[in-house]
Amino acid sequence: MKLSKGFYFTFTAAFIWAISIVITRIVLKTGNNAYNVVFWITLLASPYWIFVFSRKFNEFRTTKKNNYLILLGIGIISTIGVSIVEVFALKYSPAVNYSFLIRSTILFTILFAYLFLGEKLTLKKLVITAVILTGIYFLTTKGKIISLTLGDTFTLIEAMLIAFGNSVLGKMATNKMSARLSSSASFLIGVLPITAIAFFNNAITIPKSLMLIVFLTALSILSMSLRFQAYKNATASYVAMIYSFTPIFVLFLAMPLLKETLTPIQVFGGLLIVLGGVFVEKLKI
Repeated sequence: MKLSKGFYFTFTAAFIWAISIVITRIVLKTGNNAYNVVFWITLLASPYWIFVFSRKFNEFRTTKKNNYLILLGIGIISTIGVSIVEVFALKYSPAVNYSFLIRSTILFTILFAYLFLGEKLTLKKLVITAVILTGIYFLTTKGKIISLTLGDTFTLIEAMLIAFGNSVLGKMATNKMSARLSSSASFLIGVLPITAIAFFNNAITIPKSLMLIVFLTALSILSMSLRFQAYKNATASYVAMIYSFTPIFVLFLAMPLLKETLTPIQVFGGLLIVLGGVFVEKLKI
């Protein structure tokens, strides 16, 4: 089976994001404030994205006005919306619930892509989605039954925002503009909101583990670049479903680095995710 460009970009982006998640856990365990980490990553990445944007400024200047709203939507939803809601989700929702329910992003992406992008809603897509979500359930909960709480509402809202702000608007942007303009402009729009959030949370201080934060900055640049290239070469639904490989990567990276263990039920869950991913690529969802 010949793999598509979309698979290469999405699979690599998912792997890079998984590395970022594990390194972020390590950084936070050293006592860093989450808002402070995000602020410094944003600050350190800004020169690169300013440079990229400057190379695409003529394209930005001549693009249609409606496209500015798409970029603005990505920047605002992926910073203010997700950052604020995530605080409440993590505060009021149990960790196990959050780890599983945040993956409902796949379902919301498929729904929003059908409504706003005209992507087909087929039985095959729904069956594969069910297989992937079942695998994620076993992988994140270890097969334990979770009891939903009122706080889980925030997690579902965050998943909806990610699906619409990142996936659907990201795909819209790359349909109308280059991936480099879409990624750089979206990032730069989010700089001020992220800085404001960090400031009002008294989180702008000199961070610990500065070299790890520099490494996280490089990973964030690479991850965002690959994600927008993925949107350029694949459907929003496809990208969301292949991104389901991320928890597998996180778990395998966390085993040696964070001393986490792997149970047989989690292995089964991982195999279901891989099986689902194979069919996503094979059927070009």
